[in-house]
Amino acid sequence: MLPESAEVVLFAALVLAFAILFAPTPAPRRSLVLRGGAGLAGTIAIAAVPTFELALLVLLGLGVLNASAAGRRSFAIRLRAPVLAVAVIALALVLARATGPEVLGRFAAVGLIAGVAAGVGLLPYLHPFEPDDAVAASPIAWMAFIGPALAVVVVAGTRGVIPPEAGGVFGAMLIGVGLLNVAWGGVAAWLTESTLAAWRYSFIADWGLALCGFGLTVVDGRRAALLVLFSIVLCRLPLYLASPPSPRARTVTERPVNLVVAAALAGSAPFAGFAARVLLLRGATQLYWPLGLVLAVGMLLWLPGSLRLGRSLGLPRGRQALGVAVVLALNVAVGLYPLPLLEAARL
Repeated sequence: MLPESAEVVLFAALVLAFAILFAPTPAPRRSLVLRGGAGLAGTIAIAAVPTFELALLVLLGLGVLNASAAGRRSFAIRLRAPVLAVAVIALALVLARATGPEVLGRFAAVGLIAGVAAGVGLLPYLHPFEPDDAVAASPIAWMAFIGPALAVVVVAGTRGVIPPEAGGVFGAMLIGVGLLNVAWGGVAAWLTESTLAAWRYSFIADWGLALCGFGLTVVDGRRAALLVLFSIVLCRLPLYLASPPSPRARTVTERPVNLVVAAALAGSAPFAGFAARVLLLRGATQLYWPLGLVLAVGMLLWLPGSLRLGRSLGLPRGRQALGVAVVLALNVAVGLYPLPLLEAARL
């Protein structure tokens, strides 16, 4: 198992423990334990299997298991994203290993990126979002719980699959898709009418930064991607879980805690998201300084949406307040001193 994959699995285990301990009282904890445990086992399997092909089989089996869960979406709709991801990545592997012109390697790079986007849940309309779905059955849980391990495995696996001449194309397309998601997610989280949909778009914006980090060919890019994944799994997802589960129970408040939560979601100092953004901008300017300028503008688009999500958390009380405090403290610790996390991943 790669060091980055091991850390992502640890992130998933911690957020599952958070969901069980600090989720709002109406949340069905037995369902969280069963589905979350199955998802964690699948995440470990995706990260631990020795070959790329076995990881795809695990992904398909996990998709079938997730699709069979109760929810408002039908089995076929739930299954189409993982099936499309596996099919596209498998086709990309065939093209990468076929003997032929150089253009086959570039088509393979396109297929791998499309497969990652489909598997994580970044392609539009592929993961229909039902606000009344349970947390465990929501596409957000797949996007932020299973998606990080899948992305790390696929991106790492491309090093031995895509020919060297197509490696630059792969990185450039990752950055392009990432920038698109940064802009789309940030603006949509601000302008959409539904607060639950705004949460989903905020995850898409975070994933855009992660893809940009994966696409950069410098160490700072990989470090930034890992810190963004940390922010997705152990900042944005726990805060989403701690928010009121029902639109009727959601109240908009402007207390100091709401501003602090908004700062954490926006990646402000001293939270982990700020360290990720600094590394990402430094890596981008090392390659091409206008790219750093574009990323900086995209990050500024998050401010209105993050303020909206912070206010939607309401005033945490009791166990919910303790959970929010734990998440914020953990992100401050990693933001101030991220080196242990990065060194453990050998980055």
